[in-house]
Amino acid sequence: MINNLFKWIWQYFDVLCFLAALIFAVWGCFLLSFTAGVFSIAVGLVILGYLSEKIANLH
Repeated sequence: MINNLFKWIWQYFDVLCFLAALIFAVWGCFLLSFTAGVFSIAVGLVILGYLSEKIANLH
């Protein structure tokens, strides 16, 4: 069971790292200022939307 969990995590490891990096970038922008945080959320959502469309078109 644990072996299957590690296989699943390793399969999506790059996606998890990308999402973690995006979360920390947004958090850092909020630490700078509220306005920068809001704009970083907008940019992050645009990037996520674009990448999800690219992934959906692969299959």
